[in-house]
Amino acid sequence: MWPPPAARPIKRRTSSDDSEMALIYLFQGGPSLSNSDGLVDYSILSRCAAEFFCVLIFTFAGSMQAQGAEADGLLHAALTHGFMLFLLIAAFGGISGAHVNPAVTIGITAVGKLPVIECIVYVLSQLSGSIVGATLTRAVCSYSTYVSIQGGATILSEAHQWYQGLLVETFATFLLVMVILLTAVDKCDNLLAPLAIGLTVAVDILAIGNVSGGSMNPARSFGPNIVGSIFIKANDLSSLLWAYHWIYYIGPCTGSIIASIIYKTFFAREARVFD
Repeated sequence: MWPPPAARPIKRRTSSDDSEMALIYLFQGGPSLSNSDGLVDYSILSRCAAEFFCVLIFTFAGSMQAQGAEADGLLHAALTHGFMLFLLIAAFGGISGAHVNPAVTIGITAVGKLPVIECIVYVLSQLSGSIVGATLTRAVCSYSTYVSIQGGATILSEAHQWYQGLLVETFATFLLVMVILLTAVDKCDNLLAPLAIGLTVAVDILAIGNVSGGSMNPARSFGPNIVGSIFIKANDLSSLLWAYHWIYYIGPCTGSIIASIIYKTFFAREARVFD
């Protein structure tokens, strides 16, 4: 049991005791940073597994939908990503929080709702899930189809400059993280939070999809680009696949941190700067 009952006799801690407590925390769970986050009953291993599978599913669905996106344009991508995120949060939110996005994890860590070490393992789990989801996309697509969708990668539009892509990714992620902080972090019992978050992603994609593809998610961009570079022949690979790809990491993380600062300064229910 963690923490140990006060009635137990005090004894000197040894390295074996530390190892035992580490294993208990890994497999049985440990104390949570917030008593209201609903994650106390799940170990870090279970939560990381939830993040892994969430991002795997999200990346696979987001990549596969590109096959039908030509007919319906951005609406197809917006609905797929928005509703899939809604379902994942509704299903896995009580386990890991269903961040499904390293930028979201960084934002939640920045406001003090997740320890830094857990942030790191969450992000590693998300990136791993993205690679597996992208690999699954290649496994079920013919080569010609896979090339036509460039592996589901997010690519900056040829009609726009890198700074425009960076700005829209920053702003869209700022909006997404702000909605998450206000609906899911501040109010853990808000039943409409999954829908609000999913709709935010859908609206963001409709707004900025023609510029950057509307990623807002470093993990969603990471896996398809890595796997696409492996399986797409050099002469079939888009020259834009890695061009300015850094905007999909810098933009979302910057937007998330800005949202966290503004939230913590003005809107947080607890310990905000301006009461």
